[in-house]
Amino acid sequence: MFRGHNVGVAFYLIFVAGGLAGAVVMFKLLRGIKLI
Repeated sequence: MFRGHNVGVAFYLIFVAGGLAGAVVMFKLLRGIKLI
C-alpha cells in the first residue's frame, strides 16, 4: 500500500510537471504569435 502510494505521488508529480511545461510552451507560442 505504501509503495503504491509512492507510485501514485510520482505519477501525479510527473503529470503536474508535464502540464506546467505544456502551459509554458503554449504561453511562449502565443506570445510569439502576438509579437509577429
